[in-house]
Amino acid sequence: MTFFAGTYFILWRRVPAHSVRVASRAGVGSGRPVLAAVPFARTVRYRSTGRARPVDNQSTEEFVMAIAPALVVAGHPGVASRLRNTGRFPFVFDVASASELRELSGSGRVGSPVTFVFAPGFAEDVPGAEVAVLANGLVRNGHTVLVHVSFTERGDVFDPKVVLVAKRLNVAELLVALGGAEPEPQLELQPEPPPEPWTVPGAPPAQAIPAPVPAAPRRQGTVIAITSAKGGAGKTSTTVNLAMHAARLLQSAGRAGSAVLVDVNLERADVARFLNLKSPTVLDLLQAPWSPAADTVRQSLTSISEIGLYALLAPQDVVSVDRSRIDSLYRRILPVLRQTFDFVFIDTPVAETNHRTFLDLVLPEADVILVPVEPDRVALEAIGAWLSALVTPQQQGGGGVPPEKVFVILNRARPDVECGPKEVMDQLGGWRFAGLIPEDEGWMRAVNTPQPASVRPGPDLERTLRGILAAISDDPAFAMPAGDRSIMPLTSRWKKLLPLKPR
Repeated sequence: MTFFAGTYFILWRRVPAHSVRVASRAGVGSGRPVLAAVPFARTVRYRSTGRARPVDNQSTEEFVMAIAPALVVAGHPGVASRLRNTGRFPFVFDVASASELRELSGSGRVGSPVTFVFAPGFAEDVPGAEVAVLANGLVRNGHTVLVHVSFTERGDVFDPKVVLVAKRLNVAELLVALGGAEPEPQLELQPEPPPEPWTVPGAPPAQAIPAPVPAAPRRQGTVIAITSAKGGAGKTSTTVNLAMHAARLLQSAGRAGSAVLVDVNLERADVARFLNLKSPTVLDLLQAPWSPAADTVRQSLTSISEIGLYALLAPQDVVSVDRSRIDSLYRRILPVLRQTFDFVFIDTPVAETNHRTFLDLVLPEADVILVPVEPDRVALEAIGAWLSALVTPQQQGGGGVPPEKVFVILNRARPDVECGPKEVMDQLGGWRFAGLIPEDEGWMRAVNTPQPASVRPGPDLERTLRGILAAISDDPAFAMPAGDRSIMPLTSRWKKLLPLKPR
């Protein structure tokens, strides 16, 4: 595998005179550029003004070509995006598989030197191009390579120069490993002022050039993950009904097709059963000849046209599915869905602490984490501990989720059980409460009908679902109609029992 040099940044840097003489005596006076090793995070940038600069006997100024490091993040578009957004690297390439890495290698687009990061979602879809083979070959060719420790846990053996990254891929820790943490303050690169317009003597003054119109902001939808610490809490039924009702409300507001439902629960792909749909699934998208893009992704999704809801279904048969390739596709497509839809609802696997999909996909991508709970004393104790672990900082072994992202829903609420709503709220005091869903005939009918789009929720259930959506989003489509103050009876009283910050 060959990566071609070709990307450089022209920078001003004050270089000691003796360094210039020793490092590149042959270059001085020969018309060739002076090369100097410039630590990326320590470089001070200037824009040349064309004016002469004073030179003393101790140092001289030269144009320095600083070879800036490019990053190739293999198998985790979320990490690639966050590293790109730090602004500390000139180029960050995101590849999902060995075949994409080979294509990038042959494109000549990557300058040298290159740093590679191999994440658990990397798909080894080319024979002889496993992570160990690639990483060892790249590091022996002088590249820097970081590899997630999960590859060693499966038995891969790496060259001692390969850097192992433990646990979740934390951007702050990656920056330290990449040498990009805590850079010295840099002088801001200011654009030169436009030249003064000139005119022929006696002619009227030239018209000022109008400023360019700024580009429209990129669309960024909200990702809402519905998850639970145990099965049987009504996670999937809650996800499906919230997504369907959100789609209805958005359609009524003139924004049909603004919601999508994604099933990432490969172990129990029930969304298709709830919607009474079979295809296409994520496997069809995986086999498509094109990469997911905002202008084509709708063609690869199924939809319920009556309510304007799109869905990305999980396959019913997962025996022959390569989980790493599916997870890699999910990571690549979620940013595309953000750009295409206003709301992305995700039905997740049961949130076990060691579930890679939950740790590597759901936690980093979700803007809102909605947790349905049932009025069960024993289960509530376990859920309380799980919620605390979810918001514990990563440095302390927790999930590192900001507490304000987490909301609790009381599901299947019944007034005739010993563990009623008040007891549930007392036991989970301190967590944001989005609402309660009563166990009644309307809810059971909405869950069990073979044609869910044809069933309109009754007034009470409609207010319940709208109230939950309004609690987690300030989108005007979810606001209660003017004059309707009956939102979620009794819920407001229970909500007052909860402070807004976790203990």
